[in-house]
Amino acid sequence: MRILRARPLLVDSLLALAVATFLFAGAAVHHGDLGDRPGISGLLLAVAGAVPLVVRRRYPIIVLVVVTVLVGAFALAGFRATLGRPDVLIAAYTVWAHYPVRHAWPPSLFGLAVFEVTLLVGDAANPVGDTVIAVIQGSATILIGHSVYLRGLALNATAERADRAELAVVEERLQIARELHDVVSHHLSVISVQANLARYVFESAPDTARGALDTITGTTTEALDELRRLLSVLRPPNQEPYRPQPGLADLPALVSRVAEAGLSVQLRVTGTPRTLPPGPQLCAYRVAQEALTNVLKHAPDSVAELEVEYLLEALRLRVSDSGGSAAEDNPAGHGLVGMRERARMYGGEIEIGPRDPAGFEVVLTLPYPGRTAGEPK
Repeated sequence: MRILRARPLLVDSLLALAVATFLFAGAAVHHGDLGDRPGISGLLLAVAGAVPLVVRRRYPIIVLVVVTVLVGAFALAGFRATLGRPDVLIAAYTVWAHYPVRHAWPPSLFGLAVFEVTLLVGDAANPVGDTVIAVIQGSATILIGHSVYLRGLALNATAERADRAELAVVEERLQIARELHDVVSHHLSVISVQANLARYVFESAPDTARGALDTITGTTTEALDELRRLLSVLRPPNQEPYRPQPGLADLPALVSRVAEAGLSVQLRVTGTPRTLPPGPQLCAYRVAQEALTNVLKHAPDSVAELEVEYLLEALRLRVSDSGGSAAEDNPAGHGLVGMRERARMYGGEIEIGPRDPAGFEVVLTLPYPGRTAGEPK
């Protein structure tokens, strides 16, 4: 099947050959039955209707017009297709499978008009019955072809959504990389300063210890410079220097800004506060920021609550809202991608969804350093 899908021209050639054989077998003289052979000219004209199908995918409308003309010429020449004309049905299906209705109906109407003319001029034995059969066959062909066209649109839309989601992941990871650059750079700077200080004050140490400290100083300084050089491409040109990254201590300021924007929000902290590394603090802050922004955007008349709970083994951050009149079913949007990526970085778990009886809830659980909570939900 993969070989056939990879070679559509081969598939259409085999299809044209099969249709040509079918038309050759069903060709007959006017008012004749199956087996009343029309002669070499009639056979060639019957088979000619299948030839354009070879390029039906490349030129669907042109193929339908050409096949329709050949079908009319075959009938006007005094011949009859006792087994039917699958060539014109296949050509019509191809048009409706590739084009919207506004582009597909004109050639289809032309085909129907040519068919009616051949019935009248060709002195058909039962023009009304032939017309009814043609309309039924044509309608079925149009429905099948148009359903294939709609399915193709749906698949394309799904692929586009997947591409946008992947792009959102890439963009979020770039942002995380920039933030990690600042966090790691800070720690390496501290190590470098402490190592240089130890080298000058640790006079009682032997030369081997002094050489080890010199190695630590050179290594940390070189690593810091290399890290800045490698990650500098992630910073847009002419960008202002980064400010210190926010953390849990900045949540009250975040709540104040959101409240000034018009959202009713409350901050509640429970448990014994613990000091977390800058990375997890930044993760919790960004998740709270994204969740409150979504509430402000999608349910501005609701009441929101930001709860920070220090558990025995993990930090739990919960953002919930009561659900306003303008609330949507899923206000997470592309921010959901960023939340999951941030949680995954620190072994955390995140749950996002509606809450009973109304509203939306985002719950982030981050294990304290040295503990792992597994993959995000």
